[in-house]
Amino acid sequence: GHHVQLQQSVKSFTDGLLNCKPALPGVDRGIVIAPRRLHLTLGVMTLENSPVSSGRTLADAQALLLTLRTHVMELLDGHNLCIPLTEMNIMNPDRGNADNAHVLWLGPSLDTEDAQRLKSVSEFVSKAFRDAGFIQDRRPLKRPTRNQLHCTILNTSHRKPYRQPFSYNAILTSPFICEFIRTPLESHDFRDPVKVEFGTWNVDEIQICKMGSYGPEGEYVSCGYCSLVS
Repeated sequence: GHHVQLQQSVKSFTDGLLNCKPALPGVDRGIVIAPRRLHLTLGVMTLENSPVSSGRTLADAQALLLTLRTHVMELLDGHNLCIPLTEMNIMNPDRGNADNAHVLWLGPSLDTEDAQRLKSVSEFVSKAFRDAGFIQDRRPLKRPTRNQLHCTILNTSHRKPYRQPFSYNAILTSPFICEFIRTPLESHDFRDPVKVEFGTWNVDEIQICKMGSYGPEGEYVSCGYCSLVS
């Protein structure tokens, strides 16, 4: 989310959704993720600040991440690590009904070399942390589960006082959406992602970030990183 142009593109998109007339059911500013907070999650860890008998510490996680750099650079083989944001979809909606969606995401389609390198690096890092006991969720990073590599842009878990769904059907049938979607929608199955073009973005670091944290620009606070700059 540190790329200014990406922030502007995503903000333009979400502002357009908010300004649709008539209003899109369930879409309001309370569920919009700030573009500065865009990220891909490779795994969630529970870390201790200081050593205890059964827990892993932040220092342990930082040390493991640094040991992975050599193999990550080998996987990249002289290329940059890039994230192509070329697909959009929702997570599993309530009762399989696209009018009851809770998460809208952007992500890679995995049909380019950039996307395949991203997949290889992501799976390697995630597996290393799972094998070392830091990540307890054993599910692979793949579509269409919650573990799909994705950047969340709408999430009803942020809505107060209760979680009310939004209509993905209304988003897809809105005239506004036509300028962003590259997929013919006449016979589209909402369970399949639609093609979009939000650019391809270089990744300079793999970070360990504190959940729920806010930095000076609203970003997640980094607690450790592995540089991918040669």
